[in-house]
Amino acid sequence: MPINEVIIVRRCGHCRYEMGTLTVKKDNMRLMTRELAWCENCEADVPEVRDIADREPTVLAEQASYPGNPPMEDVSAAEFRQRKAAARDA
Repeated sequence: MPINEVIIVRRCGHCRYEMGTLTVKKDNMRLMTRELAWCENCEADVPEVRDIADREPTVLAEQASYPGNPPMEDVSAAEFRQRKAAARDA
């Protein structure tokens, strides 16, 4: 059965305080808005950031599955130039 509704989380654009959630149909989903919303934490009208609920843990899990970068050697600029010249001559 296809999922027709999505839960949208509304957050403060400054402090990331969760201001509430919306349930909308996928066809009517709008994540970008220029409207200002009242933030209880900042006590001001602030830009609103919208995101799909439970998206952050999914993204973090996917990023954790990526292969890591090999450790970098810390070398001086002069030594780097020497190694680069040696690699070019080889």
